[in-house]
Amino acid sequence: MSRVAGRTDWAEEEDEDSIALPQQQIIKNKDGTETIITYSIREDGKKVKTTRRIKKIVNKIVVNPRVAERKHWEKFGQEKGKAIGPQTDTVSVAENIVFRPVAGWKANTEEKSAEDQKKTDALKSAKIKCRICQGDHFTTKCPFKDTMGEGDATPADMPDDAPQAGAVGTGKGSYVPPHLRGRGAGEGDKMGGKFDRDDSATLRVTNVSEFAEEQDLRDMFSRYGHVTRVFLAKDRETGRAKGFAFVSYADRSDAAKACEKMDGFGYGHLILRVEFAKKPGN
Repeated sequence: MSRVAGRTDWAEEEDEDSIALPQQQIIKNKDGTETIITYSIREDGKKVKTTRRIKKIVNKIVVNPRVAERKHWEKFGQEKGKAIGPQTDTVSVAENIVFRPVAGWKANTEEKSAEDQKKTDALKSAKIKCRICQGDHFTTKCPFKDTMGEGDATPADMPDDAPQAGAVGTGKGSYVPPHLRGRGAGEGDKMGGKFDRDDSATLRVTNVSEFAEEQDLRDMFSRYGHVTRVFLAKDRETGRAKGFAFVSYADRSDAAKACEKMDGFGYGHLILRVEFAKKPGN
């Protein structure tokens, strides 16, 4: 069927009426704010009315004169003939983001990449070194980890002129500091004075809780005598105890008493195992 000239289909008129949306309304309030009412159509075909209340704040900033001049140019294209400034129906007003380009940013990126590559190569070429005996193995695999603590002097760390154990003229074979050598080292010439650490009065404590602290161990063992040193092995990454510690006394009799009393003592839901520390090679 052919339609009569000048008449339109009633279905088309209904579609046109349903698509037509009211114009945007801007209402100025007495407190200086503006109420903007807009209409839109959702994906499901329903009309949506949006009401926004905004407050305009004028910030005066100093800009390049050419930039200020461009803001007063007449608009062109689809915005031709409209008022100066952004239009809310076509422009989304938001915070102004200042863009500051940096010269040579690509070169800086390449330099950082080169530095990262050098660090990676250095880590790959790094040799394994034990923190206890300075050997070429992991610290956890050290055969002396139960009898020596980190930082204890090893034969490799001794100076060349240091007397070796059992050497002629060294008495008991202990290390003598340079400023005390040649004095016929007596009991009063030892380093550390009255409370010098004696390895024979050192206790090895195992089955220690990972949440233990050195001060807690010192408080417990100080009840049986003067404690000169407490070493609690800790993991560098987690900061928690590794499960063993060394406690040194000034007097061996105090160490023996502590060993008898503290062996089997409950601490941190665990039973402590206390015994005299053995020297390397024993």
